[in-house]
Amino acid sequence: MSPRAAGILGGRWYGPAWRRQAGALLGVAVCLGLSLPLPAQTRQEQGKLLVEKALAALGGEAFLQIRDLVKTGRAYSFYQENLRGHAVITVNERFEAMKPDAGEEWLPVSRREVYTPKGDYYSLFQNGQGWEVTYRGARPLPQERLRRYREATRRDFFYFLRYRFGEPGLYFYHRGVEIIDNVPTDAVEITDAESDTVTVYFRRSDGLPVQQVYSRLDPKTRVPYEEKTVFSKYRQVGALTLPWNIRQERDGEKIFELFGASIQVNQSLGDDLFRLRQDIDLLPENP
Repeated sequence: MSPRAAGILGGRWYGPAWRRQAGALLGVAVCLGLSLPLPAQTRQEQGKLLVEKALAALGGEAFLQIRDLVKTGRAYSFYQENLRGHAVITVNERFEAMKPDAGEEWLPVSRREVYTPKGDYYSLFQNGQGWEVTYRGARPLPQERLRRYREATRRDFFYFLRYRFGEPGLYFYHRGVEIIDNVPTDAVEITDAESDTVTVYFRRSDGLPVQQVYSRLDPKTRVPYEEKTVFSKYRQVGALTLPWNIRQERDGEKIFELFGASIQVNQSLGDDLFRLRQDIDLLPENP
């Protein structure tokens, strides 16, 4: 052991004699099967361990191997806390391999949200691009909405576990214990190499994520506002544990809520589900 490793305690240097005594005590502890106290974890180490615990609680490797999801339920949209629309919705999602050189707008996720029993009204998000499809045809979604969609997807904690957990430059910080809706949680800040931070709250009883929060700048006013997503009603889906209910808030106002009725995993969803029909009319984007 080097002099540096011997350390300074109470302003006094402990040299070779102290090291011999410590070695003897360690030998006795090993012989007796005792465990010596380990150094306390840093808040950075605690933060990363809590994220790893959450991944294990969601299903571990089974979660990472999800290829597609089909979720049905009741969806509600709100404006200034007033109900703006509702529908029985079917959400189809497919998770693909990451393409590092695909560009900033490309996403390894495709999504189809169907709002009618006949399936003639839906939104389609294909690798970061999107359309609203009706009986009239397919209209490209406004660029601002797509920008918000891409940003929200990349900051979503479940997306993070699948695609970003090994990203260079990540910084984890355990902020401490906080009470969320009368439930004790561990708050962990996750900051990427570009200094974008998402705070995730993990239920202390089982490690599952119950809420995530991040700030976003309004592109016009440059004023920050808070985006919050709440995950609840966790249920077993095979080897997985997934949230069936999701609520989204913006600056404290509820804007969307989904109450899940069923979730199916790895249904081998085909390519046709995530691309526009060749015979569909392409409409101009709304101004």
